[in-house]
Amino acid sequence: MNTQTHPLSRAALVFTCLAFLFLALLGRFIHLQVVRHAELKKKATKQRLRTRVTQAWRGSIIDRHGTPLAVATPVKIIYADLATWDERVDRLAPVVAPLLDLKPEEVARRVRRRLNQIKAESDLKTISGAALLKRNVPPDQWTTVRKAIANASFGLPIGRLSSKERRLLNRFRRSALFADDDQLRRYPYGTALAQVIGFVGHGSNGHLLQGKAGIEAAWNAGLTGRNGESVSSHDAAGNELAHTRKVMSGLIDGGNLRLTIDLNLQKIVETALAKAMATYSPSNAAFIVVRPQSGEILALANAPTFSPERPAASSPATWRNRVISDRNEAGSVFKVITLAAALDLGVTSLDDRVYCEDGRWIYNGISLRDGGRRYGHLSVRDCLAKSSNIGLAKIAVAIGPDRFYNYITNFGFNRTTGAPLPDEIPGLVRPPARWSGISATRLAIGHELAVSQISLAMAYAAIANEGTRMRPLLVRAVNHADGAEWTRYEPTPIGNVIRPDTAKQVLEAMQAVVDTGTGKAAALPDHTVAGKTGTAQKSDGRRYVPGRHYCSFIGITPVNQPEFVIAVAVDEPKGPASGGRVEAPVFREIAEQALALYGVPGDKTDEAPAAPRRRTSRPSKPLSPPMLARSQP
Repeated sequence: MNTQTHPLSRAALVFTCLAFLFLALLGRFIHLQVVRHAELKKKATKQRLRTRVTQAWRGSIIDRHGTPLAVATPVKIIYADLATWDERVDRLAPVVAPLLDLKPEEVARRVRRRLNQIKAESDLKTISGAALLKRNVPPDQWTTVRKAIANASFGLPIGRLSSKERRLLNRFRRSALFADDDQLRRYPYGTALAQVIGFVGHGSNGHLLQGKAGIEAAWNAGLTGRNGESVSSHDAAGNELAHTRKVMSGLIDGGNLRLTIDLNLQKIVETALAKAMATYSPSNAAFIVVRPQSGEILALANAPTFSPERPAASSPATWRNRVISDRNEAGSVFKVITLAAALDLGVTSLDDRVYCEDGRWIYNGISLRDGGRRYGHLSVRDCLAKSSNIGLAKIAVAIGPDRFYNYITNFGFNRTTGAPLPDEIPGLVRPPARWSGISATRLAIGHELAVSQISLAMAYAAIANEGTRMRPLLVRAVNHADGAEWTRYEPTPIGNVIRPDTAKQVLEAMQAVVDTGTGKAAALPDHTVAGKTGTAQKSDGRRYVPGRHYCSFIGITPVNQPEFVIAVAVDEPKGPASGGRVEAPVFREIAEQALALYGVPGDKTDEAPAAPRRRTSRPSKPLSPPMLARSQP
């Protein structure tokens, strides 16, 4: 039997196979060129065209004298070129890792993770891209790394290399690593002003710096500037074809921010703050110094604090700027606002007398006490000096709910102050329609409302500024990177909350607090001081908790020509707690040094008493009934 295949049959078989192969190739061609044309074109363009972002130089933050508080310094980001590392990770990682102070397994893990990600996203055989190995590498270290890479053998026998192996070695040396320019934010004075300045982190692209807290966040756009962007083609080896480069947007470096902060005064405040933390072991504390005529914030400090260069090393609770982001019951420092409203309305005068019920007053069926003190008749001036709860509560009742509420809101306690910082919270003040029968008597002494420390400081600054409330001023100017000033921020009055003659009377009463009352520990030897102590018992949301207090003191000095408003607050100090014992001495320590730093002459003389009392034109008289009525047992 003849088993040989006829030549025509073999030809037909070959033709059939070739036809099927042709049809398969044609189908593949149609699939790639028609069905997947747009997708593959996009991938090819992505491989050929690359967008280069030139990072704008982040502007500096400086104090009022030009001292740098936050600056950018150049660093490098080191990458592995994946086209070189593909299938050679185990050879390259042991050589590269020691140069970057990394472990070989960590380098290998980062490269393989990125390789796997790219291969999962693309079915193309050509690998391109990069794996980030290390940030914040100083330029001189990168120079050292490049020299070491240029001389590395990568485990190859240098003397016995074939021409192919030499080309491979040269590729390792040339392309194993590359670097991009980056910036590292430095804060030359460590933790100073940490909550004010804030900190930065990398943006969503993992590359450009973005402000994350404080001034860095609130003024991020001005500090960042505008990045430069260009697009160009690259050859198969990844080299840029310079003639194809097209600039998409020009580079504009970020501006420099000049703050109103005085670093010298800030150091004084932070030293006093650290001492208070060590002495009283509170949960936290915060101090602020304001210039009343302009609203300038000269110093602001919080404790505990953190390092802006390593924020993740501290609890996020330490990042809070408690001066603007926390609110507490004000306590007795709010009595100044009550007195200001009453004097401005003409409800009373400093020499009027109030019967303080021998320490216990029942109003609308609820008892109010004077903290264990048994005062009889006191002048309105002495009600504030001795911090009589009953005296100020009776004054608030005489004012009336609507008028009292109007003054509280005119002082700004129901809203933010407008400080140019993120996360400022408004105060919590209920309108009279939601007051109980005793609310006026409790608001008078700083209860039944919650306010921020900066709102209290700015209210006292208004009193020191003859009744004109100012917006807090923290950023004085923004400058171009070349130093040419282009935006300047001026002091901004918000409105008049009390008359100038009322402000003088309030200052007189506040001076009595320091000279003869609860704030004697705040008195200065050469300068007059007006201030008020405050000790607010803290609530857990349902009731006041014994032993937990928010102690504060706000002082103004000198009285006749105020230069400083200094607000100090210590939260839950250990031991006997009162604003007079805890905070008044801290105020004195800060005020003495601040006055000396600014060369403010003393205003106390041997001829004039330390606490001159300005008599009002109205005769001394008691408040009208029912204020004088004795409470019934």
